[in-house]
Amino acid sequence: MQLRDRCVTITGGTGALGTAVCEAYLRQGCHVAIPFIFDDEIESFENAIGDLKSRVTLIRASVTAEAEVDSFFHTVLDKYDHIDILVNVVGGFKGGIPVSELKVGDWDAMMNLNLKSAFLCCRAVLPHMKARKFGKIVNVSARAGLSGVAGMSAYCVSKGGVRLLSESIAEEVQDLGINVNAVMPSIIDTDANRKAMPEEDHSLWIAPADIAKVILFLTSDDAAVINGAAIPVYGRA
Repeated sequence: MQLRDRCVTITGGTGALGTAVCEAYLRQGCHVAIPFIFDDEIESFENAIGDLKSRVTLIRASVTAEAEVDSFFHTVLDKYDHIDILVNVVGGFKGGIPVSELKVGDWDAMMNLNLKSAFLCCRAVLPHMKARKFGKIVNVSARAGLSGVAGMSAYCVSKGGVRLLSESIAEEVQDLGINVNAVMPSIIDTDANRKAMPEEDHSLWIAPADIAKVILFLTSDDAAVINGAAIPVYGRA
């Protein structure tokens, strides 16, 4: 896929999906920079990537804080001199609450974690990509971002916003050598989701590694003609 030595930034890179995405890029010979805040994810992350961790830079930063996002990208540019790819994986879920009972704090948490983080990181990296006339961005939205679901309003709106943000940026940069796309997972087969939904048929869910393959393709030269797309990655769920 001609990705060797490219510099990739992955938000949420130490989580379940993020680890799979990180490993996929590392196996292509990329350098990966990850903002993180949860120390308890580091050990399992490093165990998963093994000897490949020598090509990873971990930087403590909250992707919902403007100043910390800007500082993160400045630090990455100081070290690598360029950023080729941004993958916004970071996100969260809170559901089962009707709008009439939804607390403002829960609404804000979904908007900040899922949507504001993507906005801040895209905004931070775009001037650099525009100057180079090259860049690839993939934002992780969700199938729930395509239509409203009872009890999931905040999550649906935030993930729908990620999709629309991706489409909007794609139109802004379509003549500048920058591709911006979104992927739309359904239920991802993670330990956390299995614990939360033990009675479900987990064989229908999509594996993080399979989503990573799609993201990898979208940021490769082979996908140069794909821009502003919302790619379904539902598995059989």
